[in-house]
Amino acid sequence: MRIVNQTVDPAITVAAINDIAPADRLAYGLKRDSLRGRFPGTVETRPGHLLVNDRAVRVFHEQSPSRIPWSDADVDVVIEATGRFRTGDVARDHITHGGARKVLISASADTPDAFLIWGANHDTYDPARHDVVSPASCGVNALSMMAKVLLDRFGLHGVNTSVVLAIQGWQRGHDQSTGTSRNDPRLGRAMNQSIIPHDHVAGELVSVALPRLGEICHTYYCVPTPIGSLAELSGLIDRPVTIDEVNSAMAEAAAGPMRGLIDYDPDPTVSIDVLNNPASVMFDPAGTRTTADGRLKVRGWFDNEWGFSHRLLDLTRLLGQREPARAGARLHTATV
Repeated sequence: MRIVNQTVDPAITVAAINDIAPADRLAYGLKRDSLRGRFPGTVETRPGHLLVNDRAVRVFHEQSPSRIPWSDADVDVVIEATGRFRTGDVARDHITHGGARKVLISASADTPDAFLIWGANHDTYDPARHDVVSPASCGVNALSMMAKVLLDRFGLHGVNTSVVLAIQGWQRGHDQSTGTSRNDPRLGRAMNQSIIPHDHVAGELVSVALPRLGEICHTYYCVPTPIGSLAELSGLIDRPVTIDEVNSAMAEAAAGPMRGLIDYDPDPTVSIDVLNNPASVMFDPAGTRTTADGRLKVRGWFDNEWGFSHRLLDLTRLLGQREPARAGARLHTATV
């Protein structure tokens, strides 16, 4: 909602929100954000609606995707962002029962029709076959951008990846035995006390987006920082290269074909420096390493909320297309 209102994108309209929370709580959450600050506009409520900058947004309060009447709000694309309905079959209820045309699951989903990573493989989208789509995760998007540059420029194989992820919404301040959507009991541990390993499928999904990479070894960790995450990638390339060659390739991509997806920051950076950066990854040239036998390592930062939300909107525009004359996609954002 913040991004749509800040960019005033004519291709996307937020038509409806579904959340079990009352509308006044949704309004408060939009107006005040501990990381993003105050909303730069007006937010009010009226029965069944939010008024965001004087524009009415329908509010539903259903717990099941099969009960949300998206067709009543003329919704084209549902962003399934609850984290609870991560399988293709369940998310498809937004279409078969709710009347939407397409669903975008904002997570590394199970059995979607396609995994589409903007900038890596979104051009494989087939509107006739892909109704339920997953953009994987923020970490997958960050890794995929760096991997694509290296793959296209130098050739890349034997890849290892690591993601260090800032605190997630499903984590809690105290240990819990239940309540997470994951099976690993470590993910129920207190978020502020530990570095927590996470058996995420990031590497596998980078390979789905860029199959020429082959099989990838990957690690994933959750750390107690509020925002700003790190992606590292290492591997073998077809010929030895220098650090300057690798960094120049990333800088050229950031200024050219991957502008807006890769940001290149030559200054010494730490995690908080990526706050509110809309790119999929902010490349850190100080992290580049190469060896004489053709090995390399690169790293980049990403705002795990802000950057990924921009990629969701990129995909929403794609999924919302019908005929060229159509005014634009109408968007639902679920925040249950």
